[in-house]
Amino acid sequence: MNSRWKKFYNNELVTTILSFSVVVIVWELLIYLFEIPQWLLPPPETIISEMYQNAGYLWQHSIVTIEEILLGFALALVVGMLLGVIIAFSPALEKTLYKLLVATQTVPKVAIAPLLVVWLGIGLASKIALVFLLCFFPIMVNMVSGLQSTSRELLELADVMGANWLQSFLKIRFPAALPYLFNGLRVSISLAVIGAIISEYVCADRGLGYSLLMATNHLKGPLTFSVVTILAMVGVGLFSVVAWLEKLICPWTKSTDTEDHINSEKSY
Repeated sequence: MNSRWKKFYNNELVTTILSFSVVVIVWELLIYLFEIPQWLLPPPETIISEMYQNAGYLWQHSIVTIEEILLGFALALVVGMLLGVIIAFSPALEKTLYKLLVATQTVPKVAIAPLLVVWLGIGLASKIALVFLLCFFPIMVNMVSGLQSTSRELLELADVMGANWLQSFLKIRFPAALPYLFNGLRVSISLAVIGAIISEYVCADRGLGYSLLMATNHLKGPLTFSVVTILAMVGVGLFSVVAWLEKLICPWTKSTDTEDHINSEKSY
């Protein structure tokens, strides 16, 4: 009986539904008990109705924001991986360029956003640039860490067996760096959503960030929460895709979790 309850509560779908249900119940209770007006905190059913009534409008702006997120994230992935590989194998660049890139991360990206608009215009380019600036650093740092943490014994064994640099990289170093890389991707995909919204807040005439700003300025509570809900769904959806790709590409990262589960079962 206990094992069945454990399997029930360990099911990710079940825990997600339960957590969401608790949030909705608490939400409804707060509105009922404190008589909160709809423009300040609308009930969930009002938000769902608003999303249905404005489905076309919200879909049109969602496509724009998702495009900015994916293009900026893809660019950050390519540049971050390439820089990570170069820095990991170049001690000179690690001492110079790497530290310079770390220093640039102390500059608030919100302060850079207006400059990007001046340099690149109010179009898609400035939005992609801000998403890129937020995303590439976690990818690069984790790529460097992953490549530099490769087992020395495995590399020496590859040398003994006559493997060249490219073979060692493709068969040993890169697979060992994949878990680190996906850690960076999970962080970056969340930052990508934030970057797109910030860029649309600064200067845009379309996108979910623009819609959110307009709805807030006109005190349209249900529409504001509808946009926020869509943004949350986009963020969770993209994060889930990255997590699914990690399980698909490097399933060996689950071995530790499996061993912990077996050990916990033995203790009973």
